[in-house]
Amino acid sequence: MATLLVVAAVVFSAGAVGVTTAETPDVARDAVELSACTSISAAGTYVLGDDLSAAESDPCLRVTADDVRIVGDDRTLSGDGDGVGIVADGVANLTIENLSVTEFETGIEFRGVNDGTLRGVAATDNSNDGIVLRSTRGVLVVSTRADENVDDGLVLDNADENRIVNSAFRRNGGDNGGDGILLRNDSNDNVIRFSVTDENVDDGIDLDNASGNLLESNLIRSNVGLENADGIELRDSDDNIIRRNTVRDNLDDGIDVARSNDNVVARNTVTGNQNDGIPLGAAKNNRVVDNVVHDSGSDGILLRGEASNNLVRRNTVTESARDGILLRLGARDNRIVRNTVADSGRDGIVLRNATANVVQGSVVRDSGDDGIEIDYGGDRNVVQRNEVFDNGAEGVRFHRSAETRLLDNRVWANGADGINVTDVRGAVLARNVVNGNADNGVELTRVRASAILESTTRENGANGIRLDNVRRVVVALTEGDDNGDGDVAVVESSNVWTIDRSDPRSNPAVLEALIRRVTGLDVQV
Repeated sequence: MATLLVVAAVVFSAGAVGVTTAETPDVARDAVELSACTSISAAGTYVLGDDLSAAESDPCLRVTADDVRIVGDDRTLSGDGDGVGIVADGVANLTIENLSVTEFETGIEFRGVNDGTLRGVAATDNSNDGIVLRSTRGVLVVSTRADENVDDGLVLDNADENRIVNSAFRRNGGDNGGDGILLRNDSNDNVIRFSVTDENVDDGIDLDNASGNLLESNLIRSNVGLENADGIELRDSDDNIIRRNTVRDNLDDGIDVARSNDNVVARNTVTGNQNDGIPLGAAKNNRVVDNVVHDSGSDGILLRGEASNNLVRRNTVTESARDGILLRLGARDNRIVRNTVADSGRDGIVLRNATANVVQGSVVRDSGDDGIEIDYGGDRNVVQRNEVFDNGAEGVRFHRSAETRLLDNRVWANGADGINVTDVRGAVLARNVVNGNADNGVELTRVRASAILESTTRENGANGIRLDNVRRVVVALTEGDDNGDGDVAVVESSNVWTIDRSDPRSNPAVLEALIRRVTGLDVQV
C-alpha cells in the first residue's frame, strides 16, 4: 500500500509552489529490511523497518552499488550531531524515498552520483548542511525539504544537470550564515523550480561560480538573519535565467547580480526587500526585463561599479524609498528602455557618474524629487522619448555633466522646472514638449556650448525658456505660449543665437552646421 509523506503546502499568486506531497510506490516483495546502520553494496530495494539511531556510526548508511532504492516508509534516521546520515559515492540510479534524516553533521551526501532521486525526504536539524550533491549529474530532488540545518539547506558543489522541484528549504543557517540553496564551484545547467526558500540566515538561493542554471517559479522570502541576506544572489555566475520568481521581504537585496554576465532576470515579482530590489554590480550583458519591483528599502534597480552593456526594459518600479532606477560609479553603455517608474521617494531615474547610457521610452512620474536626473560626470548619455510628469521637483535635471542629449521627451506638470540644466557643457535639447510645469519650462544656468532646438514650452509658471549666465547657446525653432513670465528670458549671457523660422539660418543644413560648430555634436533638424 502506498505511503504518503505530507511535507508542506505553499500557495501564492502564481499557483502552488513548494513541497506538497510525496507518494511512495508499492515496495517490492523481495525488499531487504534495514534494522541497523550498514553498507549497501548490492542492487535492490531496501526498507527501514523502524527508526534508526546512529550514535556511533559514520555514516549510518553507505551506498556503494548502482540501482539501489531506499524506502524510508515514513521512518527517521537520527544521529548525535556528527558524521553523515547517508553517503553515496560514485554510484548510479540511486533513489531515496520518504525518509527523515536528522541530527547528523550532514544529513545526506551524494558524491559523484549519476541519475539519482531524493523524493519525499526531510533533512532537518543537522549541525552542518542538510543535503549535499557533490560532483553529481542528473539527480532529481522532488517533494523534499531541508529545514533548520546549521549551515545550508541544500548544497550543489561542482554538480551539473540536477533538478530541484517542488521542495522547501527553511530556517537554515547559524552565526556564520547559511543559505537555503547554495550552488558553487562550477555547478552548471541545474534547474530549481516550484520551490520555497524562506527564513534562512543568509541568502534564499546563492549562485557562487555557477552558470547556465534556471531558477523559475520559486518563492524566496523573509531571508533575514544577516545584514547581507539576499533573496537570490549571483556571484561570478554567467548565463543563468532567473524567471517568474516571487522574491520578497528579504533583509538585503531582492535579486543581487555581482560580477556576473549574460544572465536573464525576467518576469520576477520583487517586493518589500529592505535594500535594493535588483542591483547589478560590475556586471555585463545582462537582461533585466519585465519585472515588477515594488517597495524597495533603497533603490528599485541599481547598476553600479562598471556595470556595462546591460538592458533594463519594461520593468515596473514603484515606491522605492530612494531612487527608482539608479546608475552610478562608472556604469556605462547600458540601455534603460520602456520602464515605468513611479512614486520613488527621491528621484525616478538617476545617472550619476555614469557614461554613454540610453534612457528611452519610459514613464517617470510622482517622484518625491526629480523625475530624471543626470549629474556628477554623467557624460554622453541620451534621454529620449520619455514621459516625465507629476514629479515633486524638476522633471529632468542635468547637473555637472557633458555631451548629453535630451530628445523627443514630453515633460509636464512637475513641481519646479520642466527641464533644468546647470553647470553643463555640450548639451542638445531637441524636439521636447515641456508644458504646465510650476516654474520654468526649460532653464539653463551656467551652461556652455549647448543648443535648444524645435522644442515647445506652454503654460509654465515662469518662463518658457530661461537662460541665466550661459555662453555659446543656440535657441532655434522653438515655440512658446502662455508662460507666466514670458516665452524666452536671457539673463547675463553672451553669444546666444536665437533663430526662428524666418531666419535664413533656419535652413536645416545651415542650422545643423551651426549647432555642430557650437556644441561639437551632430544633430538632425
